[in-house]
Amino acid sequence: MRRSRISKRRCRSGGGRLDASTIAIVEHNLQIIDQAIGQAREALVGDPANSYLNSHLVEARRRKLDLLRRATALTTDMN
Repeated sequence: MRRSRISKRRCRSGGGRLDASTIAIVEHNLQIIDQAIGQAREALVGDPANSYLNSHLVEARRRKLDLLRRATALTTDMN
């Protein structure tokens, strides 16, 4: 999670270099992914051994990190 917060901060700090609509799309997609992560966590409370839910949670976290990495790369590529 710490890496995710750092990437999110870097992405936002590069906001002056990204178009406002691009930032809005990235933030919207992050909200969707965060909802999926939250739902998977909630479901795992009731069924912690469920392999589908566990892999879904891992995949959602991976998608979030990938999105943050790509958005961060966009801000650094524009320098």
